Amino acid sequence: MTDEEKLIRQAQRGDVDAFTELLRSCENRLKNTAFALCPQEPEDLLQETYLASFKSIRRFRGNSSFYTWIYRIMLNLAYKKFRKNKQKEIFAKKKHLKNISENNPISEYETTDKKETIRSAVSKLPLHYKEIITLYYFEEMSVDEIAHHLNINQGTVKSRLFNAREHLKNLVEPR
Repeated sequence: MTDEEKLIRQAQRGDVDAFTELLRSCENRLKNTAFALCPQEPEDLLQETYLASFKSIRRFRGNSSFYTWIYRIMLNLAYKKFRKNKQKEIFAKKKHLKNISENNPISEYETTDKKETIRSAVSKLPLHYKEIITLYYFEEMSVDEIAHHLNINQGTVKSRLFNAREHLKNLVEPR
């Protein structure tokens, strides 16, 4: 039995310290994901995720890692926020940005200012594109890992990734 499995079992028995330790193990990844999914209210999303996961830890079956499970909770809450606020993004037609590489638009922009521009553009993407970009570039998951994580086909991941990049190119203006 791994340390994570032991902590999960303890948390399921009501051990708050064990649950806190589980959260600490994936805290940075969750913060980055919350910021990417909900840049207007990342702390709110993070707190809602912590609370929802604490309330439902007893139902965790262990079919995935703790991070995958809590990520899914966060994603569901983000979708709920997205629908509740009825946010609809309208993309302005802008000329294509040639400076962004097809393979990794994030790595082309190494300065903090440029990264912030990219993050801002990512925040304007529809949630299903934002999710793919977050997992691929910020969480550094492979297409196969994303497909497994989201329970979708690899082709769907590739298609969404391509479309998300196209949207990003149209949203980011050259500096």
